Amino acid sequence: MNLYIDMGGTYLRYEIDNKLFIEKESNIVMLIKKLTQKYPIKWVFISCAGHTQNNIIYSAPNIDIKNLNLKEYFPNINFIIENDLNCAVLAESRYFNEKNIVAFYIGTGAGSGAIIDGHLIKGIENSALEIGHIPFRKAPFLCGCGKDNCIENFCSGSAIKKWAKYLKQDFNTFTKAPKEVKDNFLEALMFASATLITLFNPKILVLGGGVIENNQFLIKYINKNIKKYAFSPNLKNILITKTKLKNASLQGCKLLSN
Repeated sequence: MNLYIDMGGTYLRYEIDNKLFIEKESNIVMLIKKLTQKYPIKWVFISCAGHTQNNIIYSAPNIDIKNLNLKEYFPNINFIIENDLNCAVLAESRYFNEKNIVAFYIGTGAGSGAIIDGHLIKGIENSALEIGHIPFRKAPFLCGCGKDNCIENFCSGSAIKKWAKYLKQDFNTFTKAPKEVKDNFLEALMFASATLITLFNPKILVLGGGVIENNQFLIKYINKNIKKYAFSPNLKNILITKTKLKNASLQGCKLLSN
């Protein structure tokens, strides 16, 4: 039996026996232990919001995990572990039937994945397309990765909460944030979107994640303003759209078993 898990910065989703479950801030080791006592699990496929390589989770700043080798805890289970945006773009590519596509998701963090000419772009450390950790401008606090100048410090769900704490104000969503926070968010959003379009020249830029889902006007904002930011030849035939999938990272995780 297969177990499919999507480890996000806020929620953990998993599917087993064709049933979907959602938990908040669940301990992955304890979860697998509990499920293996109930089901005859042989394979576990995991989508993780962090740096994964060789089926080890080396870091996941928004989940507080480092150097986790689940095989050490469960030697009789086979694990396939992949970055969540790599999983998401696999699902998006299948949905749109497109071989040149970039997924840009903004939730607790900000991440991206790309398939170009049908090939998933991974990099030698399986950490390509970490758009949330590209230098943007300095913030008065640190990103989960330890730097103070990441896009993710301005354009993410965690950024909104950090700015509220820093400014000592009571807001936890983009719409309730003060103008300065909104302006910085939008500038970082455009910077990130234009960088992805300019670097990868995709046919589709698909946006998702909790922040996008709750603020869908951001898609119109990008389409309206992208000409001011991105390399113009790369905009000729591009579609910039919101994801049509639910739990894309989990759906992509299931594709890892193919």
